[in-house]
Amino acid sequence: MPVLPALLFAAVLQTAPAPMPGQVLGDPAQIGAILSQLGLPVTWGRDVQGLAALESEIDGTLFNVYFYDCAPLCRRMQFVTGFTLTSPMTPEDANGWNRDHPFGKVVLTDEGQPYLEMDIGLAEDGLGRKNFEDALATWRDTLRDFRAAISN
Repeated sequence: MPVLPALLFAAVLQTAPAPMPGQVLGDPAQIGAILSQLGLPVTWGRDVQGLAALESEIDGTLFNVYFYDCAPLCRRMQFVTGFTLTSPMTPEDANGWNRDHPFGKVVLTDEGQPYLEMDIGLAEDGLGRKNFEDALATWRDTLRDFRAAISN
């Protein structure tokens, strides 16, 4: 067998490398464990499609963690929380928030109640532990900023 085809054949048979230490994959159990290690409460549940979902809390604000494109590891996850306002948020205010705050997107219900969302990509090899912790810190900051914006 010529050398090049033999090398190509060997490359096809090679398995994916094992995750590196500190790597956060799209595994809901791993993500729940990390949230717990970071001192956040974690409650397990299921979303409307029956996929694993987590509930947690940061600085008094409950939020959910939803997982998408799971087979078996999930390629994406999303932090989501909703707010009930005494006066509905206008689409103009939501658009203003979205324009000025790139890491937390506001989506309004038909009644003008805001949901704040932040997407995180985990495709294939996940992300480093420090990057995950940074994303969580960004979520914490985004929640704080949004709470301040709606309390004015």
